[in-house]
Amino acid sequence: MLHFLRSLVCLISITHPILAQTADSLIISGRQMLQVGESASDLGAMYAARATFERTLADAGLAAWSHYYIALADYRIANLLGDESKEQTTEHLKTAVEHLQKATEIDPQAAEAYALLSSVYGLQIGLSPMKSMFIGPKVGKAAQKAKQLAPDNPRVVLSAALNDFNTPEMFGGSKEKGLQGFRRAVELFAQEEPTDPIQPVWGHREAYAWLGIAYQDRGELESARAAFEKALEVDPDFGWVKDGLLPELEKASSPDAP
Repeated sequence: MLHFLRSLVCLISITHPILAQTADSLIISGRQMLQVGESASDLGAMYAARATFERTLADAGLAAWSHYYIALADYRIANLLGDESKEQTTEHLKTAVEHLQKATEIDPQAAEAYALLSSVYGLQIGLSPMKSMFIGPKVGKAAQKAKQLAPDNPRVVLSAALNDFNTPEMFGGSKEKGLQGFRRAVELFAQEEPTDPIQPVWGHREAYAWLGIAYQDRGELESARAAFEKALEVDPDFGWVKDGLLPELEKASSPDAP
């Protein structure tokens, strides 16, 4: 009996810090897990981050942020899964939309949620282009709402630039407009000073990555390289750039490249 009581006390002492975590601290922990998981292409860490965000739903005061971060995890996971796991990717994007709709119902002024919603819709179109006639107007509507609420928010600007760059010209897209948007986004990220620890802080490295892609698309390879290197200054472990975009650029820049 004494051994059992000692074991019980030991178990309580270990789990107490976890049980005592506030929703705020869980969101911060989940964000860190999500970034590490994405940088390393580690789905396990990304799902762990998502589960951490789900635990914060019990705090009604942070419900809008809880839904936002669950959606962000779904969006990141869908990005990583891509076409290779289309059914799973589709489900994660569907769930992301549902959570972002809940976030905007709770807080109609949630510019961050509208911006992410626009990007999620854009990814849905990329996954199933045939749905563009149905989803396309939703992309623009969410982006416009985000812009009305927070025109100088760097993630709002980045989301709009992504839509401009990836939308075909016949449907209103513009690679040049997208490039200008990426430029503005990196400037805004450099100036960003979050006042609340649970506010989103992601996007700086992604903005540089997309700026590099836009430059490479124009054949401006040195500018592309500079942008990719800036992305790695923000996050040296950013796998998408370190293991993908930058090596591919080096191959394209090689004298032996076709």
